[in-house]
Amino acid sequence: MHEDRFWELIERSGREKRSRKERLAWLNTRLCQLSADEIIDYHMWWERNANRGCTCDMYALSCYLLRRESTDGFEYFVYWLMSLGREAYDQVADCPDRVIELPQVVHLLDLKRRWFTERRRGFPWSDEEYPAFELLAYVALDAYEQVTGKNVDVLYAAVKARGVRSGFPLLTAEFGEQDWDIGNGGEITRRLPRLVRYLTSRG
Repeated sequence: MHEDRFWELIERSGREKRSRKERLAWLNTRLCQLSADEIIDYHMWWERNANRGCTCDMYALSCYLLRRESTDGFEYFVYWLMSLGREAYDQVADCPDRVIELPQVVHLLDLKRRWFTERRRGFPWSDEEYPAFELLAYVALDAYEQVTGKNVDVLYAAVKARGVRSGFPLLTAEFGEQDWDIGNGGEITRRLPRLVRYLTSRG
């Protein structure tokens, strides 16, 4: 399976199905029609692309948008960005500040602003809207077990044999030269200027 085919499946699931549950079921059906090697390819492309989002700047973006520092939440935020499709994910992975160009993100921020303005209780986003999509990472694992009857550890080993290892969970000790204080407002403004301007201009 080539990378283009991988992204085609991700994007078609979003076009053809409305709810996340339906998307997962659609992907599972399509993956179960493939060979074991093709399912391994799919998961390899998943890991490789997810790793592009496993950076300190992307973590800061997640914390700033969601207002919570959570490495799990960050990981699932990256998966949500991938669910938006290749073009959207590429632009944010390459330049996190471009997240403000995504209409889905602007919509979520506007919902959150109105929620705070009206002092509502609960959460500003529904389960379908929340910018985290953990289960999308598991569709290949479920399909692999169904098609082969083997444990997913076999799939993981096959992906690693192709030179791909997951960068998640993101650990502070692994930031290396990327490391910077995400609590530093000046540094956030320097690295995410457009997002900061958008949020501050709307209170």
